[in-house]
Amino acid sequence: MFTTKNLLMLVGRHAIIAILAIGASVLVAVLLSQEITRLSDDVLKNRQLASALEERTELFAAVKRDTELVGTNDLLIEQAFISSNNILGFVAVLESLVLKNGITQAFHFDTPAPSPISAPFPLATVTYSNSLSGNLVAFSNYLKDFERLPYFTKIESLSISSSGKPGWRNAGTMSFRASIQTNATQ
Repeated sequence: MFTTKNLLMLVGRHAIIAILAIGASVLVAVLLSQEITRLSDDVLKNRQLASALEERTELFAAVKRDTELVGTNDLLIEQAFISSNNILGFVAVLESLVLKNGITQAFHFDTPAPSPISAPFPLATVTYSNSLSGNLVAFSNYLKDFERLPYFTKIESLSISSSGKPGWRNAGTMSFRASIQTNATQ
């Protein structure tokens, strides 16, 4: 028979089942929410790590490119700083330039002085003067060859004079004052 008691029990049983179902749904929702939060945090962390890795990879690629550019040129740069105690190699190169261009020269080197340029090793500046005798074409060729020297040298002043009316085709003199950066520790 269908009584009020049976009705209440039936409604109570369905209510308990509904409450348990709602509770289970809420529990699953909370657990899934925590899992979603954890996964989104992991994804964010992985993106940050990927970005950092990409930046480092770009940095390493740039360093590799720079290293390839430098190659053995660092040795050439070190060799360009001759010893301030022994400039005979540089003098020999100057002598070969005048022989190549068919002119004569007389030069004078000053005492090395500490260089104002900062470098990983101490530098000294050696100033020198050079007087050349020849014609304009020879002077021009000498200066072109001088510019290609594998040393850190610069001309600070230059004067050219001709001794005759016909002009630059005849004999003349050229004098210049220059300096060379040298390694003070060798």
